[in-house]
Amino acid sequence: MNLKADEINELRLLRLKLLEEHYKEIGRLRSDLHMSLREIDIKIAKVGNQDANLPCLVRRTPGPQLTIYHSADSACGRVHDRRNFRKLPEVDARDASPYVWLERCSACDWDRAARIHGKRLLGD
Repeated sequence: MNLKADEINELRLLRLKLLEEHYKEIGRLRSDLHMSLREIDIKIAKVGNQDANLPCLVRRTPGPQLTIYHSADSACGRVHDRRNFRKLPEVDARDASPYVWLERCSACDWDRAARIHGKRLLGD
C-alpha cells in the first residue's frame, strides 16, 4: 500500500511541475507579446504625430488673443464645449490665428492623440 502512495505522490509532483512550467512559459509569452505591441504602438504614435493632418481644435469664440490649439482626439480640460472650436488639421491650425503662429497646448495628451490618429491612418 505504501508503494501506491509513493507512485501517486510522484505523479502529483510531476503534474504540478508541468503546470508550473506551462504557466511560466505563458507568462513569458504574454510579456513578450506586450513588449512587441508596445513597440508597435510607439511606431504608430510616431507616424500619427508626423502626419500634418493630425486633428486639432482652434477656438472660434471671442476671447483673448489665441496662442494655442488643442488636440481633437485627446483634449485637455480647457475644452469644455467643442462647439466653441473649429476642428482643423494641425497644418492649418498653426496658422489659424490672425495674431500669432499657434502652438500645441501643453496640457493636451498629444502622445495619446498621435496613437489614436496613427491607428486611424492604419484603418484600425
